[in-house]
Amino acid sequence: MFNRRILRILFLRVLFVLLISFLFVSGMFSPAYALLAPRLTRNIPVGNFPFGVAFSPNGNYALVSNSGNDTVSVISMATKGTVASIKVGSHPTGVAVAPSLTFAYVCNTASGNVSLLNMSTLTKALNINTGGSPVSLVFTPDSRYAFVANIQDNEVDVINTLQNAVVKRIKVGKKPEGIAISPNGKIVIVANAGGSSVSIINVSAMSVIRNIRTGKNPTSVVFSPPGSPVKYFYVASGKKNEIYVYNERNFALANKFKTLADPSSLGLTPDGMMLFVVNFQNMAAEVFNAAHFNRIKTINLPSGPMSVSVSPNGSVALVTVTSASSAAFIRIKRTHTHYASISPVSPVTVGTSAQPSSAVPPSATAVASPVEVKAHPAASTVTPYAPAVSNYIPQPFGKIATVYTGKGPTAEAITPDGKYLYVINTQGATLSVIDVAKDKVVKAIKVGGYPSAVKVSPDGHYCFVVNSGTNTITIISTGNYY
Repeated sequence: MFNRRILRILFLRVLFVLLISFLFVSGMFSPAYALLAPRLTRNIPVGNFPFGVAFSPNGNYALVSNSGNDTVSVISMATKGTVASIKVGSHPTGVAVAPSLTFAYVCNTASGNVSLLNMSTLTKALNINTGGSPVSLVFTPDSRYAFVANIQDNEVDVINTLQNAVVKRIKVGKKPEGIAISPNGKIVIVANAGGSSVSIINVSAMSVIRNIRTGKNPTSVVFSPPGSPVKYFYVASGKKNEIYVYNERNFALANKFKTLADPSSLGLTPDGMMLFVVNFQNMAAEVFNAAHFNRIKTINLPSGPMSVSVSPNGSVALVTVTSASSAAFIRIKRTHTHYASISPVSPVTVGTSAQPSSAVPPSATAVASPVEVKAHPAASTVTPYAPAVSNYIPQPFGKIATVYTGKGPTAEAITPDGKYLYVINTQGATLSVIDVAKDKVVKAIKVGGYPSAVKVSPDGHYCFVVNSGTNTITIISTGNYY
């Protein structure tokens, strides 16, 4: 009797193993995410009409662009809440954090420019004019260039992040909307929503090397990540309600499969095995096995789900929901990742960069924005500064001090080490040097008439002031103030 019971248990175990093996082979479960069922666990309040969403490369925070009130919400993954709100341009849509972690770009579709956000101070550093209607963007792996889909001008605008200026305009198909870059940074693919094609751009040549026919109204595109066992790129066809799967190496169509109505955004887990599809019209996020194309789960959402982004560790997906002014938090798997602690606070809307010291306590390590690199004559030979702390988490906003400068302060620049802030005073024709740690002006320097712009060189040794009233530039040695 005892032996029969043991044999029965062994038989059931063998049967279970065979069943699971069959499910793996048939593609019903992916190897890395087997038996996992992504589920909606909470909704994180953000701004009005949230559109784009992107995780920082270290996964500590996410940025959400709010088209309804022209802000970007910063979500802490430690607190699962919004810790800051940054004022940007008109009708922000696409958003991305540079791989270097020091800065982010936001597409302002209605104002025809891209906002640069300093990620150490959580302020808007400047606006980069593109013209037309920039709608989405991607960075090269070295953070040197950003490729911006300009939906109105039927082109991709290439921004040199050292100069913070458009250096190339590449004509593509009609109404480019979705954009993605290959893991090796050699190829950019653009989904042309106004037609039925995708344009393939060679990054080094900065030119289109091929156009491929695809489903009607392609809205989004995503590449298999480096760790994926398959090498595809996926294109969402909004009118055909299908996902088109292409071979990354030869651009040949490998497969296509049906989704719910109006797929608007795609996201992949880091192992490349789980594909998230946001369906705007059906108010849902579908989860597919990215290698075998079968549906794993459908997650119902409030009306108007727009964009999706998956965290770098594959534990979470965030979906912007326009009607609910929130980001749906979808748990994929539990991890033991420890985020830097951050106290939840009421979100504070920040201006262009008038008070950088209010965003980072004096004791915190400051990181220079690439805006300081722009005016240097040898900018093309300088690499963007890497963050001093790789797992930097934005600190809660709170007023630290009010520093009085000269008459009519209008623009500022911070030294690369973050110790000194240079402020031009237009009406007083002076330059104030502020010690960030002490919150006080330590030096005032007379410059030319009506100074309008100021930059610090990448090495921090020189400061350049543009004097609009006298048509001159004042060059100042920073000396001990660096």
